[in-house]
Amino acid sequence: MKYLNLIKQYRMFCIVWLVLPPFLGMLAYSIFFHSIPTDLPIGVVDNDKSSLSRDLQFYIESAPATQIAKQYNSLHEAKLDLNQGKIYGIVVIPNNFQAHIRKGVGVNIGIYYNAQFVLIGKAINSAMLQALTTFNAISSVGKNLAKDANMNIAKAKAMPIIPKIEALFNPRNDYAQFLLTIMLPCMWQILVAVGMLNLINTTPKSIKSLLLKFALNIGVALFWGIIMLAVFGALGYPREGNMYIVLLGLGVFAGAISSIVICFQSILKHTSKTISVIAAYTAPSLAFAGITYPQNSMEVFASFWSQILPISYFMKLYLQQANYGIDSAYSLDLIAQMLPFWLFLIIGVGVYYLRIGVINRGVVKD
Repeated sequence: MKYLNLIKQYRMFCIVWLVLPPFLGMLAYSIFFHSIPTDLPIGVVDNDKSSLSRDLQFYIESAPATQIAKQYNSLHEAKLDLNQGKIYGIVVIPNNFQAHIRKGVGVNIGIYYNAQFVLIGKAINSAMLQALTTFNAISSVGKNLAKDANMNIAKAKAMPIIPKIEALFNPRNDYAQFLLTIMLPCMWQILVAVGMLNLINTTPKSIKSLLLKFALNIGVALFWGIIMLAVFGALGYPREGNMYIVLLGLGVFAGAISSIVICFQSILKHTSKTISVIAAYTAPSLAFAGITYPQNSMEVFASFWSQILPISYFMKLYLQQANYGIDSAYSLDLIAQMLPFWLFLIIGVGVYYLRIGVINRGVVKD
């Protein structure tokens, strides 16, 4: 009965930490389930209609990221569909494409795509470059074979420099790995803030009660943090370093967010106002954490905002340990940089101490 009363008293806290983490986690994963964009619809305007133009379309169609959805008679007609979002890119093959290729005359292939969708634009651009490079190489090898029957010599003439480019981290360009490792911590910190706020939406009866709620929120947050890291491991994301250091960082990170909530709630004394302030503070985390956009390229205000967000330090810590396996001493330094955020806890506790004292004196007088 006692536990039922506690659940009833803190039912929103239970909903926040029992329902939202698995729901938000599955929602985020379902969006990036395929890891990389595939079969993005594009249109083709083939003004040549030759065997070589069909070969080029074959290579474009063979790229995993693209799929030729429709043939158009004009660029204007294709742009209408591009503007309406029916296709994401357009390839224009000019007249005399085959004749110019066989004569060794340069040919310009028009490629248009919607760069407003950054990830889609990048995927289409890479697929087009891959298809054109393959087409050019095969065409050059065919010409060289006509002059020299040796296949190796023909290949060497067609591609005298063969680049060997290897990605040291995230070699598959997995968008899920790139985005989930920042999105889930961003969601997690919001849950930490909302959970702490639900525990202290009224003035605590004592400082001991306040600190117990603070510890409870960090404990529950750490539980889901462990599950989050376990999910990353199950998905095959790198775990090169010391994950215990990452867990320590999660605990300090959770304490930092909880401390900030306690401080603002103690001063504002109004849950709605505190929610607004915390939302404005944490909402830009995805942009300012230094993952989706590099910190050294940010202007002064954005760089400042990044420095006052605990998640910026945690993401550096996570990348150091998970991807690079850097010595723990460097990561401990990042954890130490999050400790000043705990000063908000001291301020909040001080304000509550004064307020509880005023309330108690009022009760004694009555």
